[in-house]
Amino acid sequence: MAKEDETPNYVKLDERNHVEKPFLDQLHGLEWEIIDLDGKQHPSESYRQSFAEVVMLPVLRERLKVINDWMEDDQVEEVVKQLTASFPGTGLIQNNRHVFTLLLENTSVSENRRTGEKSPTVRFVDFDHRRKTALSLSVSSRWRVLGTEHHMVPDIVLFLNGMPVVVIECKSPKVKDAIPEAIDQLLRYSEQRGAKGEGSAPLFLL
Repeated sequence: MAKEDETPNYVKLDERNHVEKPFLDQLHGLEWEIIDLDGKQHPSESYRQSFAEVVMLPVLRERLKVINDWMEDDQVEEVVKQLTASFPGTGLIQNNRHVFTLLLENTSVSENRRTGEKSPTVRFVDFDHRRKTALSLSVSSRWRVLGTEHHMVPDIVLFLNGMPVVVIECKSPKVKDAIPEAIDQLLRYSEQRGAKGEGSAPLFLL
């Protein structure tokens, strides 16, 4: 009978224990919310209704109302659609720049119904004060997402106020040519290898 592997996790050179887990632990120490998922995960565990969603919509809506406390529910939905459904073209880079501009330069709605101000500014992120109640920092491991045709599971995704802003592919130190392999995997996830249906371009728009 083979003896059970008694090697401590911290010295194992596998991807999970040597790369992914230490990174999650470091972010936890910086007060990020850790969403550590497994193969049997349900969308609700990561604030979603389905695996096709790439934004944690309940988190985004909540933070919008905290940052812009004068907004009403229908205005929140209007702004969410600006960020998730209104894109200038079909190219990934073009649409990514559009979303980046929204996050940095903000947007607006027709009126602040409390004060009557026209075209008031709506901020997605409170860069000025970074109030803890207005800033949600979450990181999810093995975050399952439904691509055009297949499911994919990026190793780590970082979220700012419910919006995916960083996708990370981890590799074990034992993997030969780890960086080219990780880059190729990210290109597949973002459907930039020339083949359609491989990944989920919307995940890389924010």
